[in-house]
Amino acid sequence: YFNLGVVFLLTGFWHGAAWNFVVWGIWHGLFIIFEKITGWHKNNTGRWINSIKHLYTIFVFVIGWVMFRAENLDYAWRYIQNMFGLISNKIILYETPFYFDNIEIIAFVAALLCSVPLFSNMLHIPQERKWLNGLVNVWLLFLFILSTAAIAASTYSPFIYFRF
Repeated sequence: YFNLGVVFLLTGFWHGAAWNFVVWGIWHGLFIIFEKITGWHKNNTGRWINSIKHLYTIFVFVIGWVMFRAENLDYAWRYIQNMFGLISNKIILYETPFYFDNIEIIAFVAALLCSVPLFSNMLHIPQERKWLNGLVNVWLLFLFILSTAAIAASTYSPFIYFRF
């Protein structure tokens, strides 16, 4: 476990010369060590447990990416607090509850539902209707192309590594 800790600590240093990157590396290292110690990654006991594991993964990565993207640890901490409604701080340029409009809320809820394996298992298509898989795939491809076009047409955002 020591080696995993060292690797992720060094991964944090490798990504940038700021404490938030070091914390980002330690954050991911601690969770990998936790999973190795507990066997969390091996126990597949059912849909509910797998759904909880999926939400756990989303939580770990979302918090991790806040630390990775933030300018410093103070900003990351305030941002995380704001994400969970614990504070409303001026360091964040917008009020979180008012940032999302109706379309974004619907898209967020749809993405959350579709990202959880339990929901996809509820949509299991019976053998006699397997042709629906093709329609679902065409629909997903359409949404992917539409999303890519929307991102490409949005405002310019520099590549993250140009900051260093």
